[in-house]
Amino acid sequence: DLGSVAGYLRSGDHIVIREIVLDRPAATLRVLADGRANWDIARARSSAPGGPARAVGVTLRRLRITDGRVTLNDAQSHLTASVLGLQEQLRGDFGQRKFTLSTRTRADTVSVRFAGISYLNRVALALNADVAADLDRHRFTFDHDSLRLNQLVLAFGGSVTAGTPNVDLDLAFSTPSTAFADLLSLVPAVYSRDFARLQTAGTMSTSLRVRGPYGPNAFPMFALRAHVANGAFKDPALPLAARDISLDLAVDNPGGHIDRTVVSLDRFHALLGGRALDARLVVRTPVSDPDVDLRLVGAVDLADIARTVKLDGVSELRGLVSADLAMRARRSDVDARRYDRVDGRGRLDVGRLALRSTSVPHPIAVDTAALRFTPRAAELVAFSARAGRSDARATGTLDNLLGWLLHDDVLRGTATVSSTFVDLDEWRSGEKTTAVIPVPPRVDFQLAASAARVALAPLTATSVRGGLHVKDQRVTINELHLETLRGSLVANGYYETVVPARPTFDVDLRIAGVDIPSAFAALTTVRALAPVARWAQGGVSGAAHLRGALGTDMSPVFSAFTGTGTFETERLVMQNAPVLEKLADALKLDQLRRPSLGIVKAAFDIADGRVHLKPFVVAMNGLNMTVAGSNGIDQTLQYDLGLAVPRALLGGSAGKVVTELAAKAGQVGLGTADVVQVAALVTGTVMNPAVRPSFAGAAASVRDAVQQAGAAQVAAVRQRVDSATSSARRRVAEQAERIIREAELQATTIREEGRSLAARIKSEGTLRADSLAAKATSPAARFAMQAVVDRARREADQQSDRIVREADARADDVVAQARRQAAALAPPSP
Repeated sequence: DLGSVAGYLRSGDHIVIREIVLDRPAATLRVLADGRANWDIARARSSAPGGPARAVGVTLRRLRITDGRVTLNDAQSHLTASVLGLQEQLRGDFGQRKFTLSTRTRADTVSVRFAGISYLNRVALALNADVAADLDRHRFTFDHDSLRLNQLVLAFGGSVTAGTPNVDLDLAFSTPSTAFADLLSLVPAVYSRDFARLQTAGTMSTSLRVRGPYGPNAFPMFALRAHVANGAFKDPALPLAARDISLDLAVDNPGGHIDRTVVSLDRFHALLGGRALDARLVVRTPVSDPDVDLRLVGAVDLADIARTVKLDGVSELRGLVSADLAMRARRSDVDARRYDRVDGRGRLDVGRLALRSTSVPHPIAVDTAALRFTPRAAELVAFSARAGRSDARATGTLDNLLGWLLHDDVLRGTATVSSTFVDLDEWRSGEKTTAVIPVPPRVDFQLAASAARVALAPLTATSVRGGLHVKDQRVTINELHLETLRGSLVANGYYETVVPARPTFDVDLRIAGVDIPSAFAALTTVRALAPVARWAQGGVSGAAHLRGALGTDMSPVFSAFTGTGTFETERLVMQNAPVLEKLADALKLDQLRRPSLGIVKAAFDIADGRVHLKPFVVAMNGLNMTVAGSNGIDQTLQYDLGLAVPRALLGGSAGKVVTELAAKAGQVGLGTADVVQVAALVTGTVMNPAVRPSFAGAAASVRDAVQQAGAAQVAAVRQRVDSATSSARRRVAEQAERIIREAELQATTIREEGRSLAARIKSEGTLRADSLAAKATSPAARFAMQAVVDRARREADQQSDRIVREADARADDVVAQARRQAAALAPPSP
């Protein structure tokens, strides 16, 4: 209000702010473990020169927030919260020292997690409050105000007094209604747009009391109670009711520190159909050393769930799940592997489970699953299931399950899995690209697998068997045998995602009798590395060592592809190959158009995006050909061919062509030699090659001709291969340096975070020890308490040291794995 500004300048009247509007604000609030907040950015206030300034009176008529989003992560209080769809209307005369602050707050969803326990999960919120504000005393008083969470209405009153450094709280919440339906609305699976139709019965009561200072080194007492008796609910559109629901929950903290919180679920009981489910839970010291005591007993017919609660997208759900589980464990005992102090035993059984849902692409059926739990391991005694057309049977164990769940420890396990048919095509994404498949960290898992048939179009493999080892973000393949492409294949190697955006692989392959046309049609790698296979009929055997990187679509990055190998073929027929057609046209030798090849034995290297063939000799339709050179991933050709042609084949047009080539080479006539040598340089592309023949001389025999041609080509090819390999080595070295550099930066971050966490743990341990010492008022009490104090400090120091050691180990492992990955990218030595 500009008029009010003029009034302030003239006579000191209040400045009137008619409205402040925040449209779609987003706030991310963070508090570090040492209490520093990211919103504390104002400079310290200092006295202005010339004496105190005149106070400015401000009247705020309205503050509006529309569609706001707020997230809070308070590491000091171990509190995380999020508020989405925030709508706020705030009114008050801030020009007065005492006034009424009116707030009307709405939020689409609110989630709160405190000390590792979720208290609210995507709950709609409405707050109506008229607060008596006393700015002189920094006190805000509530009286008969209300807070609604979904259908649960809480009446509250009390006061909040702001101070430095603590805020003094005195608040009490209670539920005016005793209807069980109100508390039931906090269950996400039940609360929906049809919640008003539910038929409910039973009573409930909830209360919350908070009193005391809250600040960097202070924590208030609080007591939360929730009680349900004879609860029941039924959807009129469904045949079954959930009944006999009872609950007794207490969350207490006497004040002083958040770690003194105790969560006690003394009783939970419910009947679904004719089967009961009972649970009990106690959690102590939830921050420093969670001490969990859990018991779960009961059985659920999954069909009863579908007959009780609407399950969107689920067309079939049935099966029986029964459990009898008990666990009593402290995190420190699990961390130290003191399993003699851990009591964790029980069973979980599943039978005749069937699921059809829009969330999974194919029906799932579990005929049987039986797990047995001990403090050290979870044993999969039996498992038989089907997913779509695929089936599986398995047995195995998971070691250190508690350490993996409660701490950043490694989950170890072994399993044996067998199947009659695995159809991977059913589970392929419909998207054009496939995201990188990450290998999880903190897993050390060995798997022995076998399958009668595995389908992944256009490949089908049979008699599949082998071993897999998942460790350090790497899947190691051990003697994986399979029959495919009318032959057989054995693979050894690994797939690794240490750098998630750049997966790498290193694999040794042995193949026997693979059908070349089938391999060309099915495998992108064959089409890229051996394009001549398009025109070949026959089988191939051999061995190869391949390594490189994969792109985001999980296809090989051929520019970073390296490898070596050998292959051998028998009874090979070439049909309509452009290179041979062009060579036949140039030399007028029809024997080259659709030749039958003798045994071909050759070796190759892959470097710098090219496949380099070492010189080899092949017999075809009465003549011998020496082949050496390379073809690129870009389908370009660079080959030297040497033909040893018997004189008997040089009749007619062929003889005339060779004579002309000899004349160009400065030789008159062909002499009386039995064999004429003709060379050819092949360039261009696979589909459009260029052939340049030349006269190489005459020899007394085929053997002499082949040896002479081979020696000449070895020298020429070796020079080109050495040049290409040097270029590849330079590029790979640059990539390897980048990988190691990124890993070292990541390792530095891990070390810094580890030391920060260790410092916080040590500081909290010191505070706990000081708190314990302060409670001892007499010399005798101090003497008795000293051992406890010393132990608290010692345990904090040990935990802090362990965190630093583990951070250093993880950092060293990241760098070591990056160095292994960089070494794997190096091209083979010449």
